[in-house]
Amino acid sequence: MDTGKIAVLLKIVEAGSIHRAARDSGMTRASLRRALDALEDEVGVPLVHRDAAGVRLTSAGSLVVARGRVLVRDAEALVTDARTAAEEAAGVLRFVEPLGLPLSMRITALLAARAAFPRLAFVIRDLEHPELQTDDTFDLMVHDAPVPRGRNWFSRVILRAPLRLLAAEAYLAEHGVPTDVDDLSRHRLLGFRHADGPADELPLLAGGTVKVAPWLLSGDRLLLRALCVAGGGLLLAPDVPLAAEPGEPPLVPVLPGVVGGELVLRLSTPVPNRADARARAVVTQILEIVDGLSAD
Repeated sequence: MDTGKIAVLLKIVEAGSIHRAARDSGMTRASLRRALDALEDEVGVPLVHRDAAGVRLTSAGSLVVARGRVLVRDAEALVTDARTAAEEAAGVLRFVEPLGLPLSMRITALLAARAAFPRLAFVIRDLEHPELQTDDTFDLMVHDAPVPRGRNWFSRVILRAPLRLLAAEAYLAEHGVPTDVDDLSRHRLLGFRHADGPADELPLLAGGTVKVAPWLLSGDRLLLRALCVAGGGLLLAPDVPLAAEPGEPPLVPVLPGVVGGELVLRLSTPVPNRADARARAVVTQILEIVDGLSAD
């Protein structure tokens, strides 16, 4: 059914007559009549009673008007979204992301985004704890902490990765492999500095935590991982291929059935009620990129 003809019927019904509908819409009465006649022919029954006073809906017309409003609204929204997607995939998109994301992953994602959105420029800020951003001067945020309370952001989980205690093979060969959590006190540990959580505790898979004494605390995961690879100590970090840089020697899980947790990486926007087509398109692209990297 042609939503354009339904829109004409709605104009006529709202105006109360074909004459007033023509005056209000700028269309000719002849064109309104032709559209109404064509719609009645398509439906197969009269939709309005016409007389000198104007028009009155038939029972069939009332049904078409009730459901037609939804059809017309959806069609208009579809056109608006399509135009917005084409028009708004340009300009500047402001990203905020956590300090220390893997460089290879970032480069792959940025090059793919550039290829998908050639008219879009990106401005990136790396913050130690982006979720603490308070001025909302961003379009999209990558963060690994829950959405702060009081923030009505639209948020999508883009990656879930196991957190494991890792170490370089050379470090374990020199210092030995811990056999239980009590052994951790004899080892050097690297600690990630959380925004609101203790940095001197490691999560246990069975629940609870174990106290540790890191020799270095940082909010830069890239620095911490590089130190771990260089033999600087044990590190609780994501244990997935995309977290490693090309050519990086593998890290070995330590106490894999005892110490561990989960990293949840989110993509958020501060405009939940008007997440525009541009932002939605970029979110979709990022999800595809992350899925592709995870499958490699």
